[in-house]
Amino acid sequence: MRHLPGSLTTFIFPFITATLLLFYGCQKTAIQYGEQYVDNGVTNIILVDSISPVVSTIYKDSVITSQSNGLLAGSYTDSYFGKISTSSFLQLAPPSLVDLLTNAQYDSLALLMKCNGTYYGDTSLPVTFSVSQLEQEIKLAENQAYFYNTTSFPVSNTTLGTKTLQLRPLNGDSANIRLNDAKGQELYDMIKNKSAILKDNVLFTDYIKGLHIASSGNTIFGFKDSVVMRLYYHQTDITRDNKYFDFTFFNKPLQYNQITADRTGTPLAALNTQNNELLSTASGNIGYLQSATGIYLKIAFPTIRKLLERTDFVKIIRADLVIKPIQNSFNGFYPLPPVLYATATDGANEPGAPITAVNGGSSATETGNLTIDAIYGTNTNYTYDVTAYLQQQITNAAINKDGLLLIPPTDTRFSSLNRLVMGDVQNVKNKLQLNVYYISVNK
Repeated sequence: MRHLPGSLTTFIFPFITATLLLFYGCQKTAIQYGEQYVDNGVTNIILVDSISPVVSTIYKDSVITSQSNGLLAGSYTDSYFGKISTSSFLQLAPPSLVDLLTNAQYDSLALLMKCNGTYYGDTSLPVTFSVSQLEQEIKLAENQAYFYNTTSFPVSNTTLGTKTLQLRPLNGDSANIRLNDAKGQELYDMIKNKSAILKDNVLFTDYIKGLHIASSGNTIFGFKDSVVMRLYYHQTDITRDNKYFDFTFFNKPLQYNQITADRTGTPLAALNTQNNELLSTASGNIGYLQSATGIYLKIAFPTIRKLLERTDFVKIIRADLVIKPIQNSFNGFYPLPPVLYATATDGANEPGAPITAVNGGSSATETGNLTIDAIYGTNTNYTYDVTAYLQQQITNAAINKDGLLLIPPTDTRFSSLNRLVMGDVQNVKNKLQLNVYYISVNK
């Protein structure tokens, strides 16, 4: 064993051919390099496993939560992230009108929502859903394309309906909430009289400006955006005929989820718009990620250029980054993101392009390749091939704040509350690992 400047631990692997099969862990890795580096047995491959990446948690005060393809409603308390609360804002369209028999009668009005399978918190306990009308139409401001987790519209103090129930989201349960009969009768009379308001979306949106759906309890549920407000009625010809009209989900770009977080009592309480980066050394050697609440995770490599201080250094030929979630920080209630891109960033901490790696002669986006140790939990990890990224970073002589942001894909980035709690290189139980292999030539 030898030591690089800066206390970098090294392991030397001599070779006599141009392709070396190198064993580490329990995997066999083939590393290719050119014959120009072979020089009568004085060329080695060095493994450096003590370069210390810098881990930090990044705070974004607002993130896009419109056009998310799903509704979130509820709240739960997370020991790492604080109390997370969500609610959904949406608009409805009027139904198509038909002629009713003279003996037709109104029965009831209900909001129907179907679980999409996502949930956070304890589903064994009942929760209470509430539905309210908005007092202001949902509209984008001039030059605005999206709504954000912090966006809000005034909600009526009088609810349209509430219901307490217990849902099994993995079974595709539905939340059917009985709504105010006075409103239902009013809508029925408009249908029966074929009101002009029901023939024009603009007039109807002025009449019912939108709905706000919230929930109390210790669970957040995800619902499909196929929500409908259904008006039930019946009429009798020869026998009783039960029928309904559907006020359907409308104007998808204007649906959004409001997501708030009370981080009091957690290390993340130190984050705000003035202090938007928290080093893991200031948060118990832990980094945090929950993109829908504006919490990103950054990993930087400021000491990678110490390799250049070695006179034998030629080129990085392999670099693997292994990220380990804190043991017992994740489970069915608090799931890990199944896919995490590692995107290039700088001091502005905005996500850039995801890094890629060459595999089988073609380039592929690195997704973390999440492996879950379902038995012991100790070997759960995300792994990234950061070879090309560090080959580029080692050539950058400027003092920079470059790094990698870990973020979910865009289709789930702001609609999912899956989160990651990971250890840095100083974390005793769940240590971040960076293994760098380089070609060494002793001259």
